[in-house]
Amino acid sequence: MEIRKLTIEDLPEFIRLRSEGLSLSPEAFGESLTEYKGKSIEQHTNNFPKTFDNFIIGAIDKDVLVGVAGFYQKRSDKMKHKGTIWGMYVTPDYRGKGVGKKVLSQAIQNAMEIEEILQIELAVISSNQSAKRLYESVGFESFGTEKRALFVNGEFYDEDHMVKFIK
Repeated sequence: MEIRKLTIEDLPEFIRLRSEGLSLSPEAFGESLTEYKGKSIEQHTNNFPKTFDNFIIGAIDKDVLVGVAGFYQKRSDKMKHKGTIWGMYVTPDYRGKGVGKKVLSQAIQNAMEIEEILQIELAVISSNQSAKRLYESVGFESFGTEKRALFVNGEFYDEDHMVKFIK
């Protein structure tokens, strides 16, 4: 298993895995599968993170992308001390095997190399206990709940907001 920062060459595998996540766990993402599939390959290419402060960490097993976690640093002067983990997903066959923790830990390690980053934030569906345990295991703590944050297939989902203080 290789854990590394994805490059634009990984885009087809990322699109495949992201589509899987949006299909199997629609409540876990702010974007719908329909919205995602409606994007052109040019839009996917332009949106793909490719800078020091905006990246995706992936877990690759036998040339297949099986887990991801994205990160971006906030841009404004008043918020550039914060970064956000986004799009965390591990394909079902690889869950419970430490893949998520490896991907997340690498994303945190890379984020900590950015001088301004003092804290990392994320949001997780309140009912997703296994994801919340994973985040807590690497030092995230909950600081609030957004009620009815997402509305998916006629059902509301609350999101817990979590933070990990770096410095």
